[in-house]
Amino acid sequence: MKIMTTISVKTIALALALLGAMTPAFAQQEVALKDPVQVEIENWRGRAFYEILIMNRQADGSGTGVYHNSLGFDLEASYEVMDARFRALDAETLMKKYGGDGVIFNGPRRFVANSLVGLIAWDGGKKTVIGTIPTRVLGLFETPDLDKAANDELPSYHVLTSKRSNSFVFNAGETVHELITPEGAVYTMFSLSLKIDPKNTIENLPTLGERLKLPEGWKLRSRKLDQEMILTSTADSEPPNTIVLDELVGNYQYNAEASK
Repeated sequence: MKIMTTISVKTIALALALLGAMTPAFAQQEVALKDPVQVEIENWRGRAFYEILIMNRQADGSGTGVYHNSLGFDLEASYEVMDARFRALDAETLMKKYGGDGVIFNGPRRFVANSLVGLIAWDGGKKTVIGTIPTRVLGLFETPDLDKAANDELPSYHVLTSKRSNSFVFNAGETVHELITPEGAVYTMFSLSLKIDPKNTIENLPTLGERLKLPEGWKLRSRKLDQEMILTSTADSEPPNTIVLDELVGNYQYNAEASK
């Protein structure tokens, strides 16, 4: 089964200050972070994608690295087959080929937003096939403990920095699921993961609140949108863009408007 989508790609210019703002740990990867292009992906809700993060170790044990993401690419086999191929990827093999000090396998995933616009891909949007999974470089990621992250222990309910430029579009009438921190910051789910629970599908999102064990002070809410909602982030924003993961590795984008 071939999965089709609608994509348009156009070259754009970005300020060189974006590269200048990166930490020294990215020095060996800066060469790859060039030739930005804008990617727009429509009608993607519920579809499969995969993310592989090649990470560098910082002196304090934290990790920084780049996203290799399959969003927007056609898949050559069914979701079930591609999920199995993703799970079979080997970190040591990938580090020998691509470098780095660790690999984070983020997925298998399903997209929860409806569309993705203004997404910045690097290296001209060039396709790199990892195993049999087509990917492009989409941005930079930081984690406080590389060893834990590379051993499938990304911290849940912890604010993480995600340096990307894109806008998630949620259509009017969709139900969105949001985490609220003890301080009142709102994070809206844009993708879910089947990594821990293969039954954590988009069809089962209505029961998510029954399956999560929220820390004290955290809340989960669902609400139906009466109008289109767009969540925008930029890679060079200050303060930086942030995300939160739940214990099923669902991914939530900071929603400044909802946090007011």
